[in-house]
This record gives sequence, structure tokens and C-alpha cells, in this order.
Amino acid sequence: MYKTAVLIISTRKELSIKYKKLIESLKQDVFVSNDLSESLSIIQKQEVEFIIISDTIKEKLSDFIRKIRILTYSFRPIIIAVSKSSDLEDRLETLEVGADDFLGEEISKKEFQMRFKAHLRRYIESSINPVTRLLGKNITQKAIKKTLENKNFVSYLLIKIKDIDLYRKTHGEIAYEKVLQTLSAIINSTLVDDDFAGHINDDELLIITNPMQAEKIASFLTFAFDNILNKFYSTTEFNNNFTIQSSDNTQEKRNGLMRLNIAAIAKDNTTKNYIDVLNELNELIKLCQNPDTSTYVIDRIRLVGTVEKQKKKNKVLILELDNSLSYLLKSVCELNNIEAQIAQNEKDFNNLYKTFNPDVVILDWGEKQKSDFIKLAQKISKDNVKLIFSSAYLNKKEILKSGADLYMPKPYEIDDMISWIEKFLDK
Repeated sequence: MYKTAVLIISTRKELSIKYKKLIESLKQDVFVSNDLSESLSIIQKQEVEFIIISDTIKEKLSDFIRKIRILTYSFRPIIIAVSKSSDLEDRLETLEVGADDFLGEEISKKEFQMRFKAHLRRYIESSINPVTRLLGKNITQKAIKKTLENKNFVSYLLIKIKDIDLYRKTHGEIAYEKVLQTLSAIINSTLVDDDFAGHINDDELLIITNPMQAEKIASFLTFAFDNILNKFYSTTEFNNNFTIQSSDNTQEKRNGLMRLNIAAIAKDNTTKNYIDVLNELNELIKLCQNPDTSTYVIDRIRLVGTVEKQKKKNKVLILELDNSLSYLLKSVCELNNIEAQIAQNEKDFNNLYKTFNPDVVILDWGEKQKSDFIKLAQKISKDNVKLIFSSAYLNKKEILKSGADLYMPKPYEIDDMISWIEKFLDK
């Protein structure tokens, strides 16, 4: 649930109290001020969505509204003028300078609430994503800011669908929207009244919830998404656990099925603004690397200490049946400051694989060695070592199914191969 911020500007205390109670009964946050300077401070700090201005202020109502409208042009709050005047010219002038509505002081409490609810409904509906029916990016950013300013403890969950761009490209816009709509329905089924769900980008979502519920929500969402995944793919794609985009004549990186990745952090005293929240979530979600299942990561209590530096990836093991090509690959790798070793056969490969501990393996696909090399590929993929399979026999489906990360049809450009090696080494 999203609470808007409402600012009431009036010099009559009893009027401010009356409007404040009426709006708070609608579960919105209300601030009260009696002058321009204080009002501007509240507007800038809270980025209020509604401003209710009474003509009890010292300045002329229309002049005051004109100033407020100019000073809030960047986020344009809804301005409601309240006046004891019934003169038509006063009403028209007030609306012309920027007020969204004009109410007389004699308005009943019930009508005041209904008019406010009408503005609130239009404001919220104009911010809703048309596909998911969840709130859009601007309101999500405001929701994060509001939680940082209050004392309540909350957790933030960033939700990304891995490889959804590829799915959109291969399966089309309608199928893509159906995925988002399904995920939105699952999310809505997990939330309670005080929770918030909205977009960070078109296909990235954020949930704000109680820290005690964060892991339960993340666990349920990943479980539910994996259990409905077969609805979005053909039986062959789902059973293979990857999709093929092009023919055997073109190289292709192995792209698995969509997976839900979730990162969750709790608000703490070091978080200064919403950008810090999003940066921390985006760094944390990089730990979700399992291609075969949806994954979530929860940021636990941080311990003070030192961490051993992560081993730099820089080793390539080559098993290429063409001797001249294998030595050329090794030489070009070394020219690019990449450590490379050549295996002469399967037995030599197994020994080097254990002692050399490669980060990337280049494996040739030969018809005679096909079954043996498929077994090698399956072992390599289980070890989380990047595998490039080159082939002159154009059998992309079988190669990618064996666990290869990249299919390279022969002949290929050496520069192209080196570029892929560097990508897998994150150089």
C-alpha cells in the first residue's frame, strides 16, 4: 500500500485539524504549515503529492498558488484551494493560476473526503504500469525515500527476471507481457496491507515489506515462478532447459530459461538515499548465478574483518584436434596476457584439467570423439567452468544440450574467439 504525503497550509488551527483528521482517516500522511517558508521546506523534503491551501493565509490565494506551482514544477503536486469566498471570479482566477480544484469552506466532511479520494484515485491510476497494474518507477522511488525518512524497519526486495529480454525477442511481446502479468499476480498474492510493490524498470520490480517476511516472500516467489515456468515454453525448450535462436551456421551463446533472481536487504543507518538502496540491491543480486533454478539472496548482518581476495580468472585449456589451430589459439591467448595450455588428447586433457584448474575450456567437436567429448562437456559444466565448443559438423542443439556455454561453428575468426574468452574471464 502506498501512502501519499499531503500538506495543509492554513493559519486557522481548527481548519487544519479538521482537514488533517479527515485525510488521516483515509490512511494518508499529513503535514501542516502556516507560512510559505515552512511549506517549501516540507514540500522539498517530503516531495508531497497533495497541497491543500486555505485562503486564511496572509497572501492572496491565487498569488500564493502561482508561487507554489512554479516552485514545484519538477514533480507537480495536486493543489486543492479552499476558500470561504463564493465569488465566481475568485474561483476562476485560482484555477487559472494552477489549482486543480476549488472547494468552499462550507463543504461537508463527506464530500471533502470523496473529492480528495477522487484526486487520489486519479493520481494513483496515472502511475500504474498498464501491463502489471503495479505502481510505476516514480512512485516506487518515492516509496523508498519515505521509508528512509521514517523510523520503521523495512526490507527491500529487488526482483529481476533473468533472460527475459531474450524471451521477449524470441517469443514476442504478448508472451513477454503474459510473464509479467503472471509474476505480478503471484506477488500480489503474497502481500499484506502495509507492503508495497512497484516497478524500478519495465521488467524489474521492488517490494517493501516487514523484515520478518522478506525471506518468506523471496522463497515463495522463486518456488512459484519455477513451478509455472513450463507454461511459457514449448515442451522441447523446457526439457532442454535452453532456447535456440538461430541456425547451426551461426555461433550462439547458451542461454537458459528465464529464472527469477531476488536480492533483499534491510534498511540500516548507513543507507542515505534511494540510490544507495538500489545500488546495494543491484550488487547483491549479482550473486544469483544458478542457471537451473530461481534464486534469492538475503543480506545478513555484516561482520567486520578481512576477506581473502578473489582468485583472478586467467586460465584457458584447449583441446583442439587441429594442431596448428590449437597452437595458434595458445599463442594469441598469450599475446593477450591469458595463460593457456594445450591438451593433446582426452587423457592429457583430464590430467591438465585437474592440475591446471582452467577458468575457460575450448573443446573441439569431432565425429569420432563425439560421445567422449560430450561426457567431458557435462563434467565441465557441473564444475562451473566456462565451456566453448567449436565444431565443423554444425550440431548446435546437441552441443548446447551437453552444457556448452558457447557454440562456435568452424571456420571462425581468431579475434572473435579471443573476444569470447575475455568475456568469460571478465577481462
